Amino acid sequence: MIPAHVGIIPDGNRRWARRVGLPLGRAYEVGYERLREVLYHLLDIGVSNVSVYAMSWDNFSKRSRGEVEVILRLAERGFRELLEDEKLARRGVRIRVIGERSVLPPGLRGLLARVEEETGRRGGPTLYIAFVYSSRREVERALELGRPPETLAMPPIDLIVRTGGARRLSDFFPLASTYAEFYFTDTLWPDFTIEEMDRAIEWFSRVERRYGR
Repeated sequence: MIPAHVGIIPDGNRRWARRVGLPLGRAYEVGYERLREVLYHLLDIGVSNVSVYAMSWDNFSKRSRGEVEVILRLAERGFRELLEDEKLARRGVRIRVIGERSVLPPGLRGLLARVEEETGRRGGPTLYIAFVYSSRREVERALELGRPPETLAMPPIDLIVRTGGARRLSDFFPLASTYAEFYFTDTLWPDFTIEEMDRAIEWFSRVERRYGR
């Protein structure tokens, strides 16, 4: 059984950089390319929605400014490439970015708005990107505005794959993850392969999902 909605927590970029002796920026570049490969594969096998944890609010607020700047520069490049990606366009992939945009540079904020506007006209699968995301801040902002939290309307996540060895959710779209199944692997994200993603989906297909019953 193919999950309708797959979530990815791509952990381990910094440890991979230390292990192989490469600059952190290069590790994030490799991780980004790995993400594109995995995304294409999931779409090819019929997954309807994919969610990715690109950066949490805690990552943004607690890590060194140098590291955050590296991530933001790569994110700007990545979002531009997603917008111009012909494979995603042919598949009709829509992109939704969920997170605290007010702290981002104006140019990046404008780019995110453009990505959502231009891909929002498509009618295919949806790629949800958690970027500078905090569920608490999302709920607080929703209460201020008198509207439901944005992730409450997301399709429920069926399978969450977390790399890097940690066994926790780390505030990844908790409102959409209520009955998600978790596949944990010690593999660091830049080493994660399509074959391991297939193993995760095969594992998911054998899980008896009870939904509280």
